[in-house]
Amino acid sequence: MHGTSPFIDTAAVEAWDAWFRWRDRDRLHDLSIEATWQRVIGSLTGSGAPVETDLMDACSSWRLLLDERILATAGTPSANWPASDLVAAVNAPMFVRRRFTAHAHVDVGALAQTAKLAVRALDQAVLLRHGETSGNVRLRIGIVGMADALALLGARYDAAGAGRHAGQVCSAIAEGCFEASIGMTRGRAPRRMPIAGLLERAIERGLPAELVRDARRHGLRHAGLTAITSQPRLALLANNVANALDPLLGENHVHRIAVADDTRSVRSSGYALIVGRGPSRASSPEAIATIAQLGIDAQLALRAAAQRWVDEPIVYPLALARAPEEAQWRSMQRLAREGGLAEPSWRSLDECIEPIAAAVPVQMQRIRANRASPL
Repeated sequence: MHGTSPFIDTAAVEAWDAWFRWRDRDRLHDLSIEATWQRVIGSLTGSGAPVETDLMDACSSWRLLLDERILATAGTPSANWPASDLVAAVNAPMFVRRRFTAHAHVDVGALAQTAKLAVRALDQAVLLRHGETSGNVRLRIGIVGMADALALLGARYDAAGAGRHAGQVCSAIAEGCFEASIGMTRGRAPRRMPIAGLLERAIERGLPAELVRDARRHGLRHAGLTAITSQPRLALLANNVANALDPLLGENHVHRIAVADDTRSVRSSGYALIVGRGPSRASSPEAIATIAQLGIDAQLALRAAAQRWVDEPIVYPLALARAPEEAQWRSMQRLAREGGLAEPSWRSLDECIEPIAAAVPVQMQRIRANRASPL
């Protein structure tokens, strides 16, 4: 997988092969991941379209992951995705420059540009399948690999600076999405929507004044574009980065990849730990914290830092290596309230990591009612 292959993680190869590679009975159409990108991007943009090169580069370099329904079916006879609720995920570690050094930083300009590209790509996907719709179209631009980005920056997930980095990443995405929504009104019609609240939110977030003026003058094509949701399949495809804002899973964990009547079990350490073992690494191993080393409060703190920049409440379940005790559950609820977050829920990692046999405390029978459905 190393060398010329874009894959560095075995689990990512299996995820692509199981969920996103185009097969037609016994015929294999996507001979490589490059063929998958060409199929998808060519379908969305058309040959020679101005956005084609930029979008191809963003996807093939793992900076941008489009909705899994688009990746799986675009350019095939069974192409199918809805007119709303499409998702794209910006892959945070791909924007860390000078990684594992004292000068590591996030390229916020490139992040914003990729977010703009994500909005345009999803808008184009809606037009391609459903034409110009009369109502508001809900698009959701989110993130994967925040924990990997922190590791590359040399910042522990539970350190005070982690929230600052998460806010920096999410603010760049928010700005890019807002700018894209304005810019697209010049080539496509703005949708009828009340924008006073959207302008007020942009001002509160400190977005550039010229963007607010442009939005007031030209309108917006989309509202509420940023949303951090659970995207385990996209995270796995992107060389096994952490899902959304989740912590790293740790060394040699197991992914169970289900397709049809087959389940494949693959051991992997994930993106940050793989590249962290490379010759360019100059940071201390203590900077990389995994889920088994972290408390619940660290995940809630990172979500609170990101929420300011996210249009929808971050409500996907927390990823816990083990079930919380009753006191921990009450603490989760309190910390969520203090951080301005929605009522928390949680999921175990049994589907991703080999389960460790342990007795379930009696009081957990009540807590399990708050558990979300497994991934």
